[in-house]
Amino acid sequence: MIDATSPRLRVLALPLLCLGLAGCGSSGSSSQPGTFETIGNIVMFQSTRPPVAPQRTQGEVAAQREEDNRFSCPEVIITDGGAALRAQSGPDSSSLRHQISILNVARECTAQGQSGAFSLKVGVEGRVLLGPAGSPGAYYATMITEVKRGTTTVARRASRVGGSVGSGQGGASFAHVEEGIMVPAGRGDVEIFVDLKPGGAAPGRSRRR
Repeated sequence: MIDATSPRLRVLALPLLCLGLAGCGSSGSSSQPGTFETIGNIVMFQSTRPPVAPQRTQGEVAAQREEDNRFSCPEVIITDGGAALRAQSGPDSSSLRHQISILNVARECTAQGQSGAFSLKVGVEGRVLLGPAGSPGAYYATMITEVKRGTTTVARRASRVGGSVGSGQGGASFAHVEEGIMVPAGRGDVEIFVDLKPGGAAPGRSRRR
């Protein structure tokens, strides 16, 4: 069990990339109070709200702190240009149809014995926004989750993310958790990358390439 105060879970908040988009005011974004914690709670507890933590003894707290110091969960890196996808019919902002963006990321690592191997969950919160030339509909992208040790890819997932925007709505939020990623023991630093690619299909999983 991982404590909610553990440094294993860190949430990154990214600014909303909404140049030229309709409905980009603060009331239309996902920056309302508590939103940044939501994906972290989903990753850790499978719920938008954390459970009530039981009282722990001083020995349990010290043991947890020692374990956290021994094991550091890598942060999630959003690749350059991979935080948002824009679809437009022309070169100017008025031709923008929609944008799919990653807003927040979280992760949880669980050590598998003393070898250095661990299992990994990666959570993403995002939003679909309609542009001036957009219309209601379903909009999706492919999110690539890739785990590397040095230059070697040790795990790779492709998942469909996005959502449907109804009539009269400026956008729709989405959340996705990629779990069960096994990272084997080995030498070198581990890095976790997420990246948005065009297309809404979900290709088969590939552990290595």
